[in-house]
Amino acid sequence: MLFSTATGYALRALAALPEDGTFSLAKNLASKLELPGPYLAKILQGLVQADILESVRGPKGGFRLTRPSHRITVGEVVAAMEGPEAMEGCIMGFPACGGDHPCPLHDAWGAVKTQVTTSMTEATIRDLQLMDLRHQKEGEGKRSNRG
Repeated sequence: MLFSTATGYALRALAALPEDGTFSLAKNLASKLELPGPYLAKILQGLVQADILESVRGPKGGFRLTRPSHRITVGEVVAAMEGPEAMEGCIMGFPACGGDHPCPLHDAWGAVKTQVTTSMTEATIRDLQLMDLRHQKEGEGKRSNRG
């Protein structure tokens, strides 16, 4: 996997949040997504610090998106979770990898990195939500066909 488990959990949680601006409790999200509650709560707090989520304490509190899901890119979430340098550096970990001293994967990784970066900049949380809806409908269709 290119990114950490925490980044995957963050993307899944953001895609599961309602678009209508209502707050969701971390424990409810964790249950719905079958993720570890305390770990997800910590991830969500990090997304609050990155201004991707807003949080409110109390019985009607929880977490919600700070802006519409079509205005939050996957790249923004990856940068918040992995750091702004997530896609920088040598894929093999060599400190001196570059134009004068490329590692064996330097050119191939450069092409992949460009494509991944472009895709993450274009893909939004709304795209993930729509993909999730399609998967749910496909699952329902398979269940009803078994009938």
